[in-house]
Amino acid sequence: MPQFLIEEITEKSRDKPLEEKANLEELVEATYEMAKKILPFLASRKIPLTPENYRIFYDYFLSLKPDLSKRVDELLEANCRFSPEVSEALFRDYYFQIEESAALTVEQARERIASASESLNANLGATLNNTSHFRQILAETVNQINLTQVEDTGLKTVVDNLLEETVTALSSQTNLVSSIEKARQLIASLTDELKDQTRLANVDELTQLYNRRYFGKRLSHFIKTGPEDQILSVLLFDIDRFKVINDTWGHNIGDKVLILCARIIKNNAGDNFMAVRFGGEEFMILCPALDRKKALALAESVRSQIENTQVTIRGTTVPVTISCGVTQYIHGDTQEDFVGRADEALYQAKSNGRNQVVEL
Repeated sequence: MPQFLIEEITEKSRDKPLEEKANLEELVEATYEMAKKILPFLASRKIPLTPENYRIFYDYFLSLKPDLSKRVDELLEANCRFSPEVSEALFRDYYFQIEESAALTVEQARERIASASESLNANLGATLNNTSHFRQILAETVNQINLTQVEDTGLKTVVDNLLEETVTALSSQTNLVSSIEKARQLIASLTDELKDQTRLANVDELTQLYNRRYFGKRLSHFIKTGPEDQILSVLLFDIDRFKVINDTWGHNIGDKVLILCARIIKNNAGDNFMAVRFGGEEFMILCPALDRKKALALAESVRSQIENTQVTIRGTTVPVTISCGVTQYIHGDTQEDFVGRADEALYQAKSNGRNQVVEL
C-alpha cells in the first residue's frame, strides 16, 4: 500500500474508540485489496505512483466518477501514455471543480458586499450633507437667540429653555457628523480591501497572470454576449520538458522559468488581450477581435522570444522552449469545445517535436 495512505490511516486511528478502530481496520483491509489491483495496473502501464494518479485510478476502479472513468477508458483504448501532463490535466479537470465553484461563490459574495458598501457610503454621504446643513441652521439659531433681548420674564424663560435645547441639539448633531465621517472612512477602507481581495482572487500568485477560473468567467462572458460573427482566438502554450527542468535544477529554478515565460507572454498580450496561467506550466492568451493570421503571428512571436532568451543556471545554459496550439471560436462552441480544440492543437505541436505552433 502507498506510504501516504498508510500514514493517513494510521493518523486517523489514534485515540479512537474500539468501534471506530474496527471500522478503520475494515477500511485498511478494503484499501489494501484495492491497492493490490491498482499498483500492478499502474506498473504495467508505467504510470508514476503519485497521490494524484492513485486517486484517479482508485475512483476509476470503483466507478465513483462516471465521467472520469469514461475519459480514462478513452485514453486507455487510444494507448495514450499517462505522462505527468495527462495525469495533471485529469486531476485538474475532475477534482478542482468543487474548489473552483466555491471560489466563484466567494467572489460573487465579495462583489455583492462591495456593491452594498459603495451604496451605503453614498447614502451616508447624503446624510452627512443634510446633517451638516441642519447643524449650520442650529448654529445660526443659537447666535440669533443670543442676540435677542427679551424683557418679559416669562418669555425670557421660554427663550432660555429654547436656547438650551438648541445648544444640546447642536452638540448632538456635531457628534453625529463625526460618527458618520468615521463610518464613511471605515466603509471606504473596507471597500478598497474587498477590491484588492477580488483582484488577488483573479490572479495567479507566482506569475501575476490571470488564473484559470477568471479566464473561464471572461470566456463565458464573451461567448454569451458576443455577436454570432465575433472573432475570438485563443493561444494555449505549454513549456517543453518542464518536468526535466524541475527534476534537474529544482522547483525554485522551475518557478523562475515560469515567471520568465509569463513575463514574455504578458508583454506580447499587452493591454488588449488577456494573459492567463492555465495550470502548471500551461499558459493562455485570450484574444478578442484577433483573426487567424494575426493569432498565429502572435503565437510565433512568443515562441521565438522564449527560444531566443538565454537562460543560464549555475553557469550552464539551459534551453527553454514552448509549444503552442491556436484556434478560433466557432459559433456554437461551448467553452469545452473551444479550449479542447486548442488543447488538441497543442498536443499535435508536442507530438510533432515541440517548440512549434499548430493551428486547428
